[in-house]
Amino acid sequence: MIISTIPPSEAVPTATLPPAGTVPASPPASTTSPAPTAPANGGAALSGFIYPIPGACLPQGDQLMPNAPREYRKGVHEGVDFYSVDNCTSIGLGTPVHAAKAGRVIRVDRAYTDLNSTSLAAIMANPTTPESIDVFRGRQVWVDHGGGIVTRYCHLSAVADGLQVGGMVNAGDVIASVGESGTPESVGNPGHEYHLHFEVRTADSYLGAGQPAAQVRALYLALFRP
Repeated sequence: MIISTIPPSEAVPTATLPPAGTVPASPPASTTSPAPTAPANGGAALSGFIYPIPGACLPQGDQLMPNAPREYRKGVHEGVDFYSVDNCTSIGLGTPVHAAKAGRVIRVDRAYTDLNSTSLAAIMANPTTPESIDVFRGRQVWVDHGGGIVTRYCHLSAVADGLQVGGMVNAGDVIASVGESGTPESVGNPGHEYHLHFEVRTADSYLGAGQPAAQVRALYLALFRP
């Protein structure tokens, strides 16, 4: 995947999704801009978000929440997983993914190469590096909301037409569609791991890092409070 930097632009037109499971034919635009530096670990900035999938809710099981162990990669979960079970709504391949709050797009993985047995074996040999963890997230879109807060939308099957790095999105804009990219199951048992992995980054960490499960859940309930 080629990383390039595109300067900010005016707000993009309303994005439309390609057919589920397909990738738009437009030129590659995959990038990350400089990371936010101001931490935001609470307060009004971490409220007023909407669920990235309409009708969704937090999972009842803590195994789909931040800090849950992920033994296959010798790490912990850093976000919330939205599956078709335990998340209050039907979710599958191609389910639209919406921006959780207004912000500036800072990463769009339009050109993306799916994992195969060779590339999966390579990252499993050293799964804890930042590079390997990023590969495990699959195709991604990142949105910067200011104040050090970035949302990440991962395991996508496609990104929306017209979505560009530097463009602005509003809460509720369709930015991508659900898939299973980056998951080991996409190689070994494809078609069985469709879900959205949603992260809230606060400066150089993630929302709820190292905190008890009940506190993490409280933070996310506050996040999605109007």
